[in-house]
Amino acid sequence: MNNNNVHITRPNGHSSGMQKRMQPQEQVDLLALIRYRYLSHWPLFVIAIIVAVAAAFAYLRYATPVYKISSTLLVKEESKQLGGEQDLMSTLDLFGSDKNIENEMQILSSRTLASQVARNLQLYGEMYEEGQLRDVLSYQYAPLEFVFLEPQKIPEGPAEKVAVHYDSARRTVLLDHTAYPVFDTVTTRWGRMVIKPRPGTHMPKHRTYLQISGEKKTAQNLLANLQVTPVSKMATVIKLDYSDVSPVRGEAIVNELIRVYNHAAIEDKNRVAASTMSFVEERLRIVTRELNQVEKEVEQFKTTAGIVDIGEQSKLFLASVQENDAKMNEANLQLSVLESIEKYVSGQGEGETVVPATLGLTDPVLLELIARLNEAQMEREKLKKTTAENSPVLTALDRQIAKLKPAVLENIHSLRSNLEAGKEKLETANGRFMGMLHSVPGKERALLEVSRQQIIKNNIYTFLLQKREETALAYAAAISDSRIVDAAQSAALPFSPKRMTVLALAIGLGVAFVAAVITIRDLMNREIEQRADIEKATDAPIVAEIMHDDNKESVVIADGKRSLVAEQFRSLRTSLSYLGLNGDNKTLLITSSISGEGKSFISINLAISLSLIRKKVVLLEFDLRKPMISKMLGIPREPGITNFLVGKTALPEMLRPVPGNDHLFILPAGVIPPNPTELILSGRLQEMLTTLKTMFDYVIIDTAPVGIVTDARLLAPFTDATLYVVRQQVTPRLHLKMIDELYRSREAGKLNIVFNGVKPRGVTTQSYGYGYVEDLNKQQKKKRFIKNIFKV
Repeated sequence: MNNNNVHITRPNGHSSGMQKRMQPQEQVDLLALIRYRYLSHWPLFVIAIIVAVAAAFAYLRYATPVYKISSTLLVKEESKQLGGEQDLMSTLDLFGSDKNIENEMQILSSRTLASQVARNLQLYGEMYEEGQLRDVLSYQYAPLEFVFLEPQKIPEGPAEKVAVHYDSARRTVLLDHTAYPVFDTVTTRWGRMVIKPRPGTHMPKHRTYLQISGEKKTAQNLLANLQVTPVSKMATVIKLDYSDVSPVRGEAIVNELIRVYNHAAIEDKNRVAASTMSFVEERLRIVTRELNQVEKEVEQFKTTAGIVDIGEQSKLFLASVQENDAKMNEANLQLSVLESIEKYVSGQGEGETVVPATLGLTDPVLLELIARLNEAQMEREKLKKTTAENSPVLTALDRQIAKLKPAVLENIHSLRSNLEAGKEKLETANGRFMGMLHSVPGKERALLEVSRQQIIKNNIYTFLLQKREETALAYAAAISDSRIVDAAQSAALPFSPKRMTVLALAIGLGVAFVAAVITIRDLMNREIEQRADIEKATDAPIVAEIMHDDNKESVVIADGKRSLVAEQFRSLRTSLSYLGLNGDNKTLLITSSISGEGKSFISINLAISLSLIRKKVVLLEFDLRKPMISKMLGIPREPGITNFLVGKTALPEMLRPVPGNDHLFILPAGVIPPNPTELILSGRLQEMLTTLKTMFDYVIIDTAPVGIVTDARLLAPFTDATLYVVRQQVTPRLHLKMIDELYRSREAGKLNIVFNGVKPRGVTTQSYGYGYVEDLNKQQKKKRFIKNIFKV
């Protein structure tokens, strides 16, 4: 036999399969798969999109809009001194620390500040107006204001809804079946409360209720809607975003949060100034008392001794002594400050939470240690508001404070020793100067002694007055280290639900739902659904696709008939030459996997198609177990092939011409034998085929399904090509593996596939043949269109 083939000759039967599996994207047209599986159901997708868009518009109509309220806050890295008074403020050292933006963000989002905001704005109870689909918050236009004096007594858990009725005539509010007077402090099961009517407002017509939340729940809800982020890594600007269904309430919450934050920062800064002020006031009381006593002594001495003036020698002496006394006074002041600091560091200071003031101290090492201790102590107090006691950060600060205190004490002891040594030197110098007083009259010397004490006390008093004014100025001028860049402002349009996002999501879900239904149906289908199923499973070529014919006719092709199915058989007829059927190669085997796939239908119409071009064709009904061709064409089945194989009938006696067709003959099956396999293996098969090939241009053999019996395998060596019929929604998918094995092993000859019974999906395929094939009538098209739309 001639082995000419339409396909490229391969060295072996496996190279094609290897190439396909190496490059699946080149062999399977994914876009064609999508077009076939989904695009053909476009009316369903359109309906799903319309329904989804309608649902989206309904959702947007009744969904509660959520607005975003934004504000920006500048955190100053280093505070500037007021009025350029660097020397004035340097002693107090109140504003020397830098701000950590991460810490400030944690403070802004702390439960402490959130609870304070909820308490200040009374967010524990808010009125809602009931609606048919959703309830509406009546924040701005609420007719009643509920002030909870004891929010800690509100039960925690889910928010409680309590019906509200206001009797304006009796000026009472009915809550939980209990009437409460307005403007009075009343006791409820939520603690003491004051109910205040808001002027200019009225109770709505619909039912209203009060939603009450506990203190912890309210703070948690506030923090859940708050987002604190830095504007950028390089800037110290913090952005506060708050989401709320009420823009007015959202703006009030953000503004109150910033106010509470700034107030807390100012309080932290004023604690050092308050401690310094207390120390200065205490020293002023002592020095004032001592100064009054010394002034009385000077007055009494001058009155008694009658002294009016002092000589030049006394003035010189007095100047020297005053200078030494001033130094001793400074030493005494420093010793007093050191004693106060030492008491605090040693833990003897009562109620002090910050390091006392460092007035008069000039030692840079001690000042640095005290500043670091003060900064660490204030940082610990600030972090206690936002972190737990066992936090690693607090533990680290405690260790740092514990290390700083011994260093401060050691430095204090060293400085005290130096001061006491210097004081002793000054006292020695004063003793030397006192020896000079022997030349001065006794009364003048006594006056100088009394006047010296007066000057000393007066200098101390003046110094303390100056420091008190500086401290008071620092206390009064204390401002927060943050500045509002943009006050809280709500967006003009709600950010949720986002109109375009909801519409896009609805359309996507609608399309995905229909696609999922189609995909699941195809995956759950055990039969072959589409051409791609075949192409993915085997390398066997598909030479034709035959559309499904609703007319249930056995013969769909005739001379002059231009239906789509008829044209497809003409296309299959043309493809036979590419399969190697020409000249002496004229034998074609037609088989399938199982019964009912339409191999007899293909055989009959292909034979008729060949006869229409004036080719002599003989059709062999070789399905000896279940012959169908003779029945479909109305031709007697006996005598037939089985009669010839057993040697009882001559070949010319069995040939049956098809009525109305002079070029087509049928060789029926004959009597159904008990041993068809043995008959095929008899020596007369080759003789019969050889004779028929001399008589006809084409010999078409319709045989039994290869997946059931072995007849096709036995006939394949005597044929030049094989058409393997695969039918949509009939052929099981599991048979595709067998088809691929038959193609590779050539056990069924040169196998080519005909995809039969392909049902158009969506728009009928006949519409594409307008002008070239016969068109359906309007009623038929309408029925098929509706059927294919909803066939999912």
